[in-house]
Parts: sequence; structure tokens; C-alpha cells
Amino acid sequence: MSHTVTTVIDGKAITNIEFYEQARRWAAIVRNKAKRNALAFSKGKQKPHTYKQGKKAGKLERKLVSSIQFNIEHDLHIPECVSFKIPIHGIYREWAVGFGQPRTPGKYVNPRPRIRRSMADWLDEPISRNAEKLFDLAAEFYGDKMLLNFFGTKKQ
Repeated sequence: MSHTVTTVIDGKAITNIEFYEQARRWAAIVRNKAKRNALAFSKGKQKPHTYKQGKKAGKLERKLVSSIQFNIEHDLHIPECVSFKIPIHGIYREWAVGFGQPRTPGKYVNPRPRIRRSMADWLDEPISRNAEKLFDLAAEFYGDKMLLNFFGTKKQ
């Protein structure tokens, strides 16, 4: 059995812009799943309200579901970091912390907290469930890039 080695790669390589657009699509899907999870909460703000004190005094605090955003840091349209921005009350809901309810088990817990919270995996779950898709996308992009740099040609 003889083997032949070729320096031409079949198929189309994923470009920087295609990688960026697919990463944006991935982040939008994860954000939308997190929004659906946040809609299921029975408690929470019924309408937006204004902060009364602190650094955000006078600013509007929106409902959690309408304030979930994502950001993709990139260099030449090559995604380097995908992050999600959520308000602090979303983090409190995720981790069931605040007002004497620490995230770390075994630490001091206020016996009479003003707000009782229960953990709700509304954000981490869609990220971890869909992470493999983003990993595969990055592997495809960087694999194509490595092969093109090594062989130098690509059949279109």
C-alpha cells in the first residue's frame, strides 16, 4: 500500500471574519438561553427602578432579562475572549449570595437575612452546555490556520 503526501488542502478555510461572526452567533445563542432561564424566575423586579444611593444613584436598574449582554474582544477579527455582562443582582441570583449569604459554604451566614435567595444556575448552565461548540469552532479556525501556515496552499 502506497501513501501519497500532498501540499494542497481540500475544502474552504474559515476566515477571521467568519470565526468572529460564528463566535457572535454562539454568544447570542447562550445569551438568549440565559434570558429564557431568567424569565422563569417567579420573584424579581416587576418594572425598572432607579438606584437611590451609591455610585449608581439616579441611574436606572433594568430587569435582569433585559440587561444581559455579551462582548467579544478580538484582534483583527480573531476572537480572543467572549464575556457576558450581567448586573450584580444577576450574580446574586446565580450564586445565592448577598445580605449575609456568602458563596463559600461554612462561612458566616446571617441568621436573619433581609433577602432569602436560592441558587439558580441560569447563566453558567447555558455556557457550559454550549462551550464545546465554541471550542470546536476555535479548533477548526486554528487548525486551518496552522495547516495553511505549514503547507502554504489551499484548494478553493
